Amino acid sequence: MTDPKKSYGQHFLHEASVIEKIIAAAEIASGDVVVEAGPGRGALTEKIAAVTDPILIEADSDLIPQLTAKYPQATIIHADAAQVDYDALLPPPTSSTPWIFISNLPYNAGNAILMQVLMAKHPPKHLVVMVQKEVGERMLAVKGSESVLTVATNLYAHVERVCKVAPGAFTPPPKVDSVVLKLTPYSSDIDREKVIALAKTGFHNRRKQLHGNLSEAGIATSAEVKEILVGFGLSPLARAEELSLENWIALSDKL
Repeated sequence: MTDPKKSYGQHFLHEASVIEKIIAAAEIASGDVVVEAGPGRGALTEKIAAVTDPILIEADSDLIPQLTAKYPQATIIHADAAQVDYDALLPPPTSSTPWIFISNLPYNAGNAILMQVLMAKHPPKHLVVMVQKEVGERMLAVKGSESVLTVATNLYAHVERVCKVAPGAFTPPPKVDSVVLKLTPYSSDIDREKVIALAKTGFHNRRKQLHGNLSEAGIATSAEVKEILVGFGLSPLARAEELSLENWIALSDKL
């Protein structure tokens, strides 16, 4: 059995109750196209393969032989899940093929993988992913727009909590709690990339007030930003984390 590797951020899930909750949230039916990123030792794969033939994306070459032997019906891709063209994975016609994404996301690359999936031309009908609790809370916007990740995730999908996961559910156990989330992408006419770019600038220096970050970047003058913030019912000295998703969208339109 292959040992977990720190370089891949591997923490192999083994807790049966958590596995069942993930599979239930994924709502997999026979014949569904299911993509699992980072199958590891196959704890989730086993349940998926019992229902449909999965597409597995695994970056660790040492895990490929055992996955191939155990799941001969699966399509196995040796690749970095953050670099995969997800549209190209799907059977034609892509535009009418609903699919499901499942992953116990590696801590060191989870955000990049998640955004690669969400920004696909034809995103999945839903994603069920495991992330660090702190990251999950940002995605759930527990305290407002806590980070660029909050803004980016919620621009692309509705996010809901499935369950909290303790460190003991993994081998080796991580030092932090995790959370399983279900994301349901939605269509929008909003220029999402423009909003995300603005948020990145706004969060560039979290200690600075928003008007300062945006004026330094040449996006608008301090006076212009302050006036817009007051129009939102916010303090003219507000920082980036004080804006809601709707505020970021409106700010992007105004600027």
